[in-house]
Amino acid sequence: MRKFLSLLAVLVSFAVSVSAQTKRVSGIVRDNTGAPVPFATISVKSTNQGTTADVEGRFTINVRPGAVLVISAQGLKSQEVTVGDQDEISVSLEAGDASTLTEVVVTTAFGVKKAARTTPYSAQVISDEQLNTIRQPNLNNALAGKVAGVQFRGQSPVALNREGFLRIRGGQSLGDVGAIYVVDGTIVNSFDINPDDVEDITVLKGANATALFGSRAANGAIVITTKKKGQRQGIGVELNQGITFDKVYILPKYQNRYAGGDGDFIQFNYNANMPAEWQALDGKLHHDFTDDASWGPKIDGQEYIPWYAFIPGHSRYGKTARLTPQPDNARDFWETGLTNNTNVSFAGGSNGASYRVSYTNQTIKGMLPNSASARHNLFTTVSFDLGKYFTVGTNVTMSTQKIRGEFNDGYSNQSSGGFNQWFHRDLDMGIMKELRGLRTPIGTYPSWNFRRNPNAWNANDPRQSVWGGNYWYNFYTYFDLIDNYQRRDRFFGDAFLQFKLNNEFRVKATIRKNQLTTNYEDIVPSALQTSGVQTGVIAGYSTGQTYYQEYNYELVASYNKQIGDLAIGVNAGANRLTIKSRSVSAATSNGLKIENLYSIANSVNPPSIGNSRSQEAANSLFAFGDFEYKKFVSLTWALRNDWYSTLPAKNNDLLSPSVGAAFIFSEFTGSAIPWLSYGKVFGSWGKKPKTLNFNQLALAYSVGANTWNGNFLMGTPDNTPDPNLVGSLVTTWEAGLDLRFLNNKLGLNITYYSEDNNGEPVTVSVSGVSGFTSKTINAAEFHREGIEIEFNARPITTKNFEWSFTKTFSYLIDNTVRKIADGLPSYTLSAGSFGTRFARAFHFEGRQWGILKGGGIKRNADGQPLITTNGFSGGLGWFVGDPNKEWGSIVPKVTGGFQNFFDFKGFTLGLTIDYQFGGKFFSLSEQWGTFSGLMEPTAAINDRGKNVRDDVADGGGVHVRGVDAADEKTPVDVYISAYDYFHQFYYQQIAEPFVHDLSYVKLREVSLGYKIPVHKIGKLGKVFQGAHFSVIARNPWLIYRDSENFDPSEISSNFGEDGQFPGTRSIGFNLKLNF
Repeated sequence: MRKFLSLLAVLVSFAVSVSAQTKRVSGIVRDNTGAPVPFATISVKSTNQGTTADVEGRFTINVRPGAVLVISAQGLKSQEVTVGDQDEISVSLEAGDASTLTEVVVTTAFGVKKAARTTPYSAQVISDEQLNTIRQPNLNNALAGKVAGVQFRGQSPVALNREGFLRIRGGQSLGDVGAIYVVDGTIVNSFDINPDDVEDITVLKGANATALFGSRAANGAIVITTKKKGQRQGIGVELNQGITFDKVYILPKYQNRYAGGDGDFIQFNYNANMPAEWQALDGKLHHDFTDDASWGPKIDGQEYIPWYAFIPGHSRYGKTARLTPQPDNARDFWETGLTNNTNVSFAGGSNGASYRVSYTNQTIKGMLPNSASARHNLFTTVSFDLGKYFTVGTNVTMSTQKIRGEFNDGYSNQSSGGFNQWFHRDLDMGIMKELRGLRTPIGTYPSWNFRRNPNAWNANDPRQSVWGGNYWYNFYTYFDLIDNYQRRDRFFGDAFLQFKLNNEFRVKATIRKNQLTTNYEDIVPSALQTSGVQTGVIAGYSTGQTYYQEYNYELVASYNKQIGDLAIGVNAGANRLTIKSRSVSAATSNGLKIENLYSIANSVNPPSIGNSRSQEAANSLFAFGDFEYKKFVSLTWALRNDWYSTLPAKNNDLLSPSVGAAFIFSEFTGSAIPWLSYGKVFGSWGKKPKTLNFNQLALAYSVGANTWNGNFLMGTPDNTPDPNLVGSLVTTWEAGLDLRFLNNKLGLNITYYSEDNNGEPVTVSVSGVSGFTSKTINAAEFHREGIEIEFNARPITTKNFEWSFTKTFSYLIDNTVRKIADGLPSYTLSAGSFGTRFARAFHFEGRQWGILKGGGIKRNADGQPLITTNGFSGGLGWFVGDPNKEWGSIVPKVTGGFQNFFDFKGFTLGLTIDYQFGGKFFSLSEQWGTFSGLMEPTAAINDRGKNVRDDVADGGGVHVRGVDAADEKTPVDVYISAYDYFHQFYYQQIAEPFVHDLSYVKLREVSLGYKIPVHKIGKLGKVFQGAHFSVIARNPWLIYRDSENFDPSEISSNFGEDGQFPGTRSIGFNLKLNF
């Protein structure tokens, strides 16, 4: 014992002696612009001692006085610093030569940063400059075409309450599942993310890359780092002002030769029971006002009676007009949208403290009449040191958005659903607009589409004849009267406390909150109900509110150590997640008892009332880390275990592991391959079990709001979950190459991925003897694999001119539905109006994900159409329908983009092109637009040089070729009337002519700017640190498309469209000032 104590005393004495000879030195590494240098290497010269700076360039190290520190970083020249009496060191590294690779930082789970050098999976980083080539209205739009393997399914900007959808690597489950969005570590909905506050984005895709995010990231994670600091000169104030003007661009191609109605002119015959002003119209002609199609008389400039001549209260009452083409009437309806986007930010800091406050005000005047949006976004980030070891900070976003307008692009809606499907091509939209708000003597709002034609005037009930709308309203009047309002209030962010013992060990505790409150109030005025006869519009009032709150309590400990040539990084921690959700809604039913009283209690029938509450929680433990040897080989691993309240209590844990490795082989090629600047090969594997949704294990009983004979009504469940039901398991493999050539002027990243999702829950039919008609089991299996390529280059870099570009390309090799369930060979993915009649998207076992299937044209063995009897005129002429026609997957095979940046003597030019090839969609608008005679093909010139609407005997008609369906071999070669031809597709349930590829090539963004040389503007140079003015364009040119009537990049649903809003283009300007 005495010997042991003596030895211990010697060791303590030695340690004290050594400690007295060393000192703790802290420092920060910056580049020549003042920006922090992440992951710089700090080593003690002539020793194996060293450390690595963090992502902010900060480091601490214990060294002896007089030691020489060697500071190095990729892309920068190394520098030596001798340690003297100072305790803090600030190092500024000069830029290296073109052959030196700059370090790229990847953001992963829990806000942890790591070098792309050690990343063994696909992790594309999008910078602020790439993201905001022009200022897009939302984040998803800004990402279009910029990430390999990501398809952007856009939405028309007409719909102010929507955004596009990012589909990563095709389909993975029974539904179309998107990625999660993570802002500074907090998961939030993409709709409320402000692109002005984004510093960079890291896109993670497979289970190998997203294991640490848990079950919610089963289809990828879009990880966003916000701007934390401003400029390093001036007072740190930035003003960013943008204005864009939006116009309708892509509209269907209409025919302009024939007027509205169905048939020839009708002669008006006045009688004494009619209004006296109509007498002047006696004997004149008008087309059919009751039918909303455009199979009416030929437009030749002849005199006729327009619809408004029968409506009193304006100067054109009782007067005829000339029937002239109105080629732009649909385009004229859409207003010029105006978007005003103002951002002001304040940023600054001092030693140990930094802050940034950013406020954005975005107002939009929509292209639909009376539609508008107003969004206010406030972002605050603060961080400061509490002494030597502690740092506290917060990142908080508060967003409020108010939206007005009805954004219905379903079948037969009152805007695009009319113009694309049921409409009179001779309508003068200028006069329609002039007469908005006009009322008849009986108080109704008149329509161009009468319930009955004027000869059937009924003085005792004018509404049922001329002064009541049959199917449609004056378009402007409708949008003036309809009153839909919605509001979103989002609060999300975090507060953290970090303990940093030294540069090697730190612990960070974080509280995260994501809260969303929405409310809506919709009013359908009584006047719309009384003004319409068969419009289907019923006066009503509906309102509702939703509340969502999510808390994360997070603790992460990190240890990083440089031991000679080996760098070790280990992280471990725990997380507690709680989610609460509430909703309430109520709506009147079948009208209002008292007109214009908008109250739930005023409902004619018992109102519909809805209410829901849910609460769930999850506990998690995780660990992850890296081992890197001599910066040429690295091993990355991660492990996360979650315990979910939505899973069975005795089997509620899910384990998500991943592992990967990277090898930088260019460290060994040297002069043997002089044109290779950098070469890395990487590979990884990961598994991610998915949890179940709330209540997926429960039996769904419901209590009705109403009673029957004094007894309450109750719904009993028809479906039962399997007692062993769990979430599915996603497994991902990735391998790839990361290469740089010719002194880093060229870069190429190639990634191959293969992913399986097994055991997806699916509902199958069971015998009713069990007491249920269906059961949810684990059964469905999906597979996808593909290649992703990112190519970047700096072809020209001179003093006055620089050109750089990035090209992304991805090819979906396979996206197979391997299994749905035993005895269940197909599953309906999505369908629209008339879906069972025309086309829907399905999953079929053994086929590609999301097959578009429906009514095709039946053909014989040689591929010739089968021709049967013309259902209208008799004789052969109609195609035979094939209800089981398959056109292929709704997912494009190829997606990508091409981004260019040019800088010449202060002038800047940014261009973004994106594209996709493959994928199918069905257009219901084209089906009804040809049925009703609106679309261009219904009045085209046939192969005999005649209009297809001319009589067949006079050379008109549509040429039909095929074989007789009776024997499938006798040739058929006939002309049938255009009316018969275009009506057959509805009656024969044929969708084939209206199925198109989703292929397109689009110039999506253009920005032409000038960096104003403020230092040359006299006294203003003392006020401004920088100024940049740019002219921008959004969607200026749809270079190629397979569908001539729509923008394929904005199809509203994954199966196709029911009443597509038009494509738009925008032009505007942006001014950025730094003070």
